[in-house]
Amino acid sequence: MIKHAKNLISLSLACLILWSSIVAKPVQAKPLVVASDEWCPYVCDNAHLPGFLVEIVTEIAAKNSFKVRFSLTPLARALDLTEKGKIDIVLGLTPQHISNFQLQKSHLSFGGLYNDFYVRASDPWRFKSITDLEIALKNNAILGTINGYEYGDNIGNLLKDNTAHIFSASGNSPLQKQLRMLRLGRLDILLDSRFTVQYQLSKLLQKSSQLKTSSMTEPAIVYAGTEGGFIPLFLGFSPLLSKEYVQLFDIGLTNLRENGRLNRILAKYGVIDWHQQSVTLQDKQSSLLMEG
Repeated sequence: MIKHAKNLISLSLACLILWSSIVAKPVQAKPLVVASDEWCPYVCDNAHLPGFLVEIVTEIAAKNSFKVRFSLTPLARALDLTEKGKIDIVLGLTPQHISNFQLQKSHLSFGGLYNDFYVRASDPWRFKSITDLEIALKNNAILGTINGYEYGDNIGNLLKDNTAHIFSASGNSPLQKQLRMLRLGRLDILLDSRFTVQYQLSKLLQKSSQLKTSSMTEPAIVYAGTEGGFIPLFLGFSPLLSKEYVQLFDIGLTNLRENGRLNRILAKYGVIDWHQQSVTLQDKQSSLLMEG
């Protein structure tokens, strides 16, 4: 009887230890599927420089002993699949995206953007107010956007009222497509973020320099104004994914920022920490919660 009792106690203790280890960290049967369209320098189709968000997510996963698998997927499709639980994480989402598709959201921001406008250098149009854009569209200007992206209420309402003058690109590399169309005169105005547009333009300039070809034959693209301020971006998690993953990524980002590794990753892409541009109230509150 005593021997059996001891065996039962040992078995119970072993079960308790096993259960505790399961609760402490989510068990992973297969790699987490992480998706985004190509949006350099956030997410790039480049094995050596895959994008700073890809590097951040990869390092956090490695530190926590789980694996991730990246998939270049058009954003609209990625959001739909994540809502259904077929994709685990989508990169670079606005709060509006996350709310619309009922996803879980990282507490900390993972990057950010501006609603910036670009035109050909020969075009005198500039954005100073939403009225300027409204008048341009009424005068038959074609505005380039990206399918699935959210631009806030002001621009969003205008897009809905002027669908005949909006070209919304899709696919894995929509911004590159829009830049080509702008240069060819198939678009009059491009709406995207300065970080991605300037990165793509610098790459095109570098490529033409390496090929020793002149870019003078192609119309130059110039900045034409900004609507609103800095918009923080977040990771969107499938509603079926364990909430513990959300916390692991928030804590992981905080650690990368504190040990200097984040700045080293960003430097490779010529980007500074978005925290220096706009520290959101939500970030401050989340940091206090994690410190407490």
